[in-house]
Amino acid sequence: MLTLHRKNFDFYPNLYKSAIISWYFYHMLMNTNDLKLRPRFHFNTSMSRDEIVEKFRKELSENNPHQFTGMLTDFHIQIKFPAHLHKLWTPHMEINLEENLQDKSTSVRVLLAPVSTIWTLIVFLGIVVSTSIFIGLMLGVSQWMIEQEKWGFYIVGFGSIVLALLYLIARQGRTLSRKEMPQLKEFADQVFECDCMNR
Repeated sequence: MLTLHRKNFDFYPNLYKSAIISWYFYHMLMNTNDLKLRPRFHFNTSMSRDEIVEKFRKELSENNPHQFTGMLTDFHIQIKFPAHLHKLWTPHMEINLEENLQDKSTSVRVLLAPVSTIWTLIVFLGIVVSTSIFIGLMLGVSQWMIEQEKWGFYIVGFGSIVLALLYLIARQGRTLSRKEMPQLKEFADQVFECDCMNR
């Protein structure tokens, strides 16, 4: 039986480093709390759902210097920047309303995020690349064990670079949207008449 020891992997001294780096970037890319790319807020208000929706409708039509557009239903509100200001990483705000029957308050959940299709694409690519790295790692080990050319490890190295690029792209997107997110928060604050999203 073949026993594997760490010294058996001297043929590829950076294997461990590549695996650790790949895991790090995948973890950072998927961990939205660390990246702060999609900040979430949760608070309660004494206003009813109907009052909140009506106040948003009024603010959008009467007190809207940033020309936000909105989609409003009884329990869901979506606030966006106007189309002519929209860029790849321009954020939007989603607000979900849930009435608490016990104390007649309303539970408010807020999500600030880039367009969902952009974030979904980044997450999808991250999963695909991470899977490719895992397959490349297994393939490379198998090739080494049967003494064939170990090109599977090239997939690991290339995939690590791609993961790092995806992570940097996500961070750059966060930086580009840094000035716009506070504008959305301020608009919501004037509706709820509180600094609710800084709690």
